[in-house]
Amino acid sequence: MKEVYGEYLNDFLDAIRKPNPRLYVRVNTLKTSVESILKKLPHFKLDEDFKEAIYTEIKGPNEINIHQNKVIVDKKTAESVMLGANVYKPGLKRVVINNSKDKMVTVYSDNEIPVAEGKYYGTNTDLIVEVTNSLYTSPKLADLSELKNGLIYVQGKASMYVAHLLDPQPNEKIVDMTAYAGGKLTHIYQLEPRVKLIGFDHTEKKVKKLRDLVNKMGMRIEIYKADSRYLYEDYNIRDVDKVIIDPPCSALGIRPKLYDKKIEQDILNFHKYQKQFLNSAYKILKKNGVVIYSTCTVTTWENEKVINDPRFSVEYEIRFHPHIHEITGFFIAKLIKKG
Repeated sequence: MKEVYGEYLNDFLDAIRKPNPRLYVRVNTLKTSVESILKKLPHFKLDEDFKEAIYTEIKGPNEINIHQNKVIVDKKTAESVMLGANVYKPGLKRVVINNSKDKMVTVYSDNEIPVAEGKYYGTNTDLIVEVTNSLYTSPKLADLSELKNGLIYVQGKASMYVAHLLDPQPNEKIVDMTAYAGGKLTHIYQLEPRVKLIGFDHTEKKVKKLRDLVNKMGMRIEIYKADSRYLYEDYNIRDVDKVIIDPPCSALGIRPKLYDKKIEQDILNFHKYQKQFLNSAYKILKKNGVVIYSTCTVTTWENEKVINDPRFSVEYEIRFHPHIHEITGFFIAKLIKKG
């Protein structure tokens, strides 16, 4: 990271400890209108760049009261709870009760950072803590009928640039190699429903969730279980117009991040893995076909050094920096397959 940020590394590290100041959702304009959603969700505003995007501001940091009783949760849970999510049993690590008569608890991350407070329900239920005050205040969208019915989709702004840069056109054959969780996949279809769009992921569970999402959003997208590194060999896929690669990465640009630990070998392993997807894309693309490569991380080994491939020309690349652009740390590149 020093290679990228140099003397501004501490600015970057300070920024990723905080959430993005805006929470974005994408309105599914194939099923509803932005105007209709804004009437139902008046605390949201129109984005300045994307007409299908709306956002609300995240408030904080708020003061957390320190209660006698403690609930300690894992890292992933803590990063959700600090934005207002409740604590459920899968994220629980341990409970410390110093006053059995007091039902209020302070929720801590496993590195002892207080992230919220709320009502304690005990460990015999799935809901452990109903959060009443969190470090940051963000609207709880999970129970909204608009989300459940596929009218909106929660998606960060940095991620929305991918489909726009891809610029889908009618009748193009487009492959999303790592389609889960479906944000970029469904965004492509929304921008141009006349494409032939195919999404792949490598587990049955993710494929099922993708199909459920696509059905809920009223879209016609083919989704299959496959290891996308071998699409040419296993499925004889070829003559594809455009490919999206959003490979597994170190996710060092994701916010908020209470802590993270990656060693050099982790980054090099990601690099080698990511290169395999680019190699697969080369095999299935037609001449002058397009790859949009994106990650939510910041290392050059997972970004510039992956796309540095003599078989492709780099037409465009961009980085988003949390401390500058106030969004997720993100890298996007547009590559053109050479003859």
